[in-house]
Amino acid sequence: MRPGRSPFRYLFVPGLIVACAGLPARSEPRSCPVTDSLKITSMEFEGLGTTRREVVQRELRNKVGVPFECGKWEAEQAGLEDLDIFAEVRLRAEEKDSGVILTYAFRELPPYIPFVAVSKTDQDGLSLGPALASLNFLGQGIRAEFITRFGGTTEFQGSLSSTRLWDLPVKYDLAVLRVDSYNNFEAFHEDSWRAKLDLAQSLGEAGLPAPAYILYAGELFFLRGGKADSGILLREGGDFVPRLGTGVLWDGRDRRHNPRRGLYQEFRITQNGGFLGGPADFLESLSDTRLYLPWQSRNTLAMSGLYQFRSGTLDRTFGRYDRFHVGGVNTLRGYSNDAYRGKSEAILTVENRMDWVRKRTLRLWRWSGYYGLQGILGWESASLWDHKALLEGDFHSGAYGGVHLLIAGADRIRFEIGSKSAKFQVESDIGILDKADVQRFRAR
Repeated sequence: MRPGRSPFRYLFVPGLIVACAGLPARSEPRSCPVTDSLKITSMEFEGLGTTRREVVQRELRNKVGVPFECGKWEAEQAGLEDLDIFAEVRLRAEEKDSGVILTYAFRELPPYIPFVAVSKTDQDGLSLGPALASLNFLGQGIRAEFITRFGGTTEFQGSLSSTRLWDLPVKYDLAVLRVDSYNNFEAFHEDSWRAKLDLAQSLGEAGLPAPAYILYAGELFFLRGGKADSGILLREGGDFVPRLGTGVLWDGRDRRHNPRRGLYQEFRITQNGGFLGGPADFLESLSDTRLYLPWQSRNTLAMSGLYQFRSGTLDRTFGRYDRFHVGGVNTLRGYSNDAYRGKSEAILTVENRMDWVRKRTLRLWRWSGYYGLQGILGWESASLWDHKALLEGDFHSGAYGGVHLLIAGADRIRFEIGSKSAKFQVESDIGILDKADVQRFRAR
């Protein structure tokens, strides 16, 4: 799960400015503005217009009456920036009478933004359309979105997401999605509705988030097809597939967006149909591992492994519309789209990210955004299968390189060139978002 984020990401383009949300403000390492162990005598907030004070206060570790700790401030800054409602978060300190007065200074993002929603998937290609987002709905740090897309696919989506459920340390992601498009991979017309809710309950103490979470997930999926699509559906007239899952998550990354160090590990198991109802009946086991290791001041090694195993019998209890497809910029670079198919998969990726231009703040009038540039060099491998286990061990691998433009709202835009390992055959493409995130999407 990517808590606090809708699973269907986009690129903000208000007017002519690519700006407004998503990336942390910090671009260079900064020293702590306060000496450790000084007693905090007061804490003030500056620059809050839309945001309610309690939204900020629940992210704070330092408290009045106790000694200041720089490590707590760094955690506060990362947490506040990851709310995606502030362009900048700064701390000023004034030492007075053997104590310190803290002033947290904020630069808020606009509360409502019309934008162009852009998606780029191996299955559908490029799609875009008008959308509206409230980045800070009711001043509570809630992200509310209404998105439309046309082109490769026709989609309508409404979503609510936040890093808190009221004052509880529970991240949630609620989305309703309508899709009306032709699926070229499985050769059928998809006319579907999907409603999903993901919850991540923190195991932290005193209401503060901790790296460990318990996951709860529910989804209702309805797919309707025409006469020509009868070989795709499990039941004539349409398939209704309820899904219910649970799992555990450890998120020890230094930040969610463009992390430099730390481990993300998710284990999840999901029941699809069966005793929940509908014609489908299969169990899905998922493991998502992401490890980030800085090995030089401007170099980070990013390693990820995604394993998804599904039981069930294809065309009897498992619909072809749920099969995985790899090949393309969002799954297996260097291979053509839909190179391999299967109901289970394993994808491994190792890449080095070199900061050519570290993230910098961009301001124009009241708009704020960020940009940065990374050079990428990596290797990846994938295998898909329909049988009970990965018996053949036939991983298909390739190498790739490229340039990533870090930008607000889209996280990153990837310009990449890849080739198969066994045969030099170059494929190039453009992707949006981190591949580790996109390869978790249903249509990727």
